[in-house]
Amino acid sequence: MNSTNHIIPFQLANNEVRGLIVRFDTVLYDIISRHKYSSNIEALLADTLTITACLGSRMKHEGVFTIQGKGSGEVHTLFADITNDGCLRGYVGLKEGFKDTEANLLKLMGSGHISFTLDQGKYSKRYQGIVALEEEGVSKATESYFSNSEQLETKFATFNYYDLDQHKRENLFPGGLIMLQKMPMKDKFSEEANKEVWELSKSFLSTLKKEEFLSTKLSSKDILFRLFHEIKVTTYDEIEIKDKCRCSQDRVQFALKKLDKKELSEIEDENGDIKVVCEFCKKERFFSRPN
Repeated sequence: MNSTNHIIPFQLANNEVRGLIVRFDTVLYDIISRHKYSSNIEALLADTLTITACLGSRMKHEGVFTIQGKGSGEVHTLFADITNDGCLRGYVGLKEGFKDTEANLLKLMGSGHISFTLDQGKYSKRYQGIVALEEEGVSKATESYFSNSEQLETKFATFNYYDLDQHKRENLFPGGLIMLQKMPMKDKFSEEANKEVWELSKSFLSTLKKEEFLSTKLSSKDILFRLFHEIKVTTYDEIEIKDKCRCSQDRVQFALKKLDKKELSEIEDENGDIKVVCEFCKKERFFSRPN
C-alpha cells in the first residue's frame, strides 16, 4: 500500500459548495509519535494539524499559515504551522505533571484564545484572526472563526484513530478531515438553490463514519463520490504534504546569541555547554556557550 499524505480540493454542484479532503498516513503518524503524548493530546494535535494543513494549502505565495492556541489550563499551548510548499509541523505545550484524560478542548485549555495567522511576507500584509476559547473542539473553533471573520458558512468533519485501542487501528489512516464551504451567490434565486445544495452537502457529510473515512482500502476520491455523487462532485489535483521542520543549527545559534549571560547560565551545564531540543521535531543540538 502506498502512503497517503495529501489534500484534494473539490467542488459540489455548479461550484455552489467548495471543499477540501485531507487524509494523512505517515506525516501525521511521524509528527505525533515522536512526542509521546497521551491519547487525548494525540487526538487534539491530530485535528489541529489536519485543519492547519487544510487552511494553509490555499496559500498562493511563499509564506506560512499558523494556528496557535493559548490557554490558562493544563494545556497551555497548541501550535501547528505549514509552509506554502506543504511542510507541516506542530506540538502541544503541557503543564508539568500533566495527567488529564479529558478530550474537551475547553476543559483542557481553560480561558484563552486561538489565533489564525497568514504571513506571506512581501506578497501581502500579515493577517491574523482571533477567536476566544469557547468551543469543545478545534474544528468548532475554526468554524466560528470563518463565521465571525470571513462571513463564510463552513463545516468541518475531522477524524482520527487516537481514541481507538492499538488493535483497532489496523488498516486505518491516523487522521484527516473534510471541509465544506458555502459559496456566496450573486442573486436571490441563486441563493435559494445554493441553500438547498448546502443543506444536502452537510446532510450527506453527516452520514460519514470514522472507520469509513480512515479506511486504507478507500481512496479519497472514492469517499467523495460515495458521499456527494447525487449533487455532482468535481475533484482537482492533489496537494502533497510533508513532515518537515524548519529548525536548523544556524537558527538556534542565532537565538542563543540574543540571550544575556543570566539567561545562558540558566540553560547551560557545569561545562558551559548547552543542549537545545526542538519543540517540533525533537531533534537535539549541542552548543558551547557563545562568546
